[in-house]
Amino acid sequence: MKLLRIVKILAFLSLLVQINNTFAQEVKCKACKKVIEGKYIVVDGNAYHPNHFVCAKCNKPIKGNYYKKDGKYFDEQCYTNLIAPRCAVCDKPLTGKYLTDFYGIKYHAYHEKELHRCDNCNRLISQNTTKGGVKYSDGRYICNICRKKAVTTEAAYQRSLKKIIASLKNYGLNISLNNVEVHAVDRNELKKVSDRNYSNSARGYCLTTVMKTNVGSKSQITKSHQIYVLNKIPAKYIEATLAHELMHVWINENINHKLSKQLEEGTCNFISYTYLKSDYSKDAQNIIKQMKNDRDPIYGDGFRKVYNSFKGKYLSELLKYLEHHKSI
Repeated sequence: MKLLRIVKILAFLSLLVQINNTFAQEVKCKACKKVIEGKYIVVDGNAYHPNHFVCAKCNKPIKGNYYKKDGKYFDEQCYTNLIAPRCAVCDKPLTGKYLTDFYGIKYHAYHEKELHRCDNCNRLISQNTTKGGVKYSDGRYICNICRKKAVTTEAAYQRSLKKIIASLKNYGLNISLNNVEVHAVDRNELKKVSDRNYSNSARGYCLTTVMKTNVGSKSQITKSHQIYVLNKIPAKYIEATLAHELMHVWINENINHKLSKQLEEGTCNFISYTYLKSDYSKDAQNIIKQMKNDRDPIYGDGFRKVYNSFKGKYLSELLKYLEHHKSI
């Protein structure tokens, strides 16, 4: 018992020494480096005289809320009016939580409920971000950035078709122009031809017709392909869509088994990416960003799976994979 009492006494004396040492430590102001006597404030582990914790902008003592940016402290008024990022839509300060899209545009979250997104480029349509926009007769909302570059003639779609077929041939993807036609249509027509395969994010659809004819004692199968692409959109989006749909043409001509939707659509997006990757125009790079950031489990996840498996490889390896596999 005596030994236990002695241990307790020693422990108490040790605690007193620690407390005395703590009170004996000098507290220095982070700003003036002088010993603080009396009250002080602590910010991020550093002590300050109350009047020495000042705003980096106006140099006045900070009282109440403060904000930190790049290691500097600002009072609420200076930060809000001079430092805080501005909303791209309303130009008001962005304090607290806000959203940033893949274009780098920062905006208040509540604008999502107030405004429409461009059905083509997915930008939030406003006067400040896109100089406004229009609503097409088929219900599409198109920003003025896309509208001003929109292709309006059927002949331009035909030229793009020839251009993409020639370009894909350089990658080893051979598609005959003879049995492929392209049509510029509005959303209502696209929805009609694609039927159950339609989605609001679709820009195109490939409709393949199989014809069987008898030649003597033998039957001959021929296929024709009608590619439908949304009208009145910029040229680069037309090209990206055509590259995607032309891969459907190649699959329908060359693959005899049914591919999973994820493998087929992911592959078609990968072909679109392959066509665009050497194009450093803003539209081409934005389309690639859209594909890479697409959250759709078929188009987005499918593209990322094919991309991760075949990036840096010859296209012939992907084509051979399609011939021997149904999914990825």
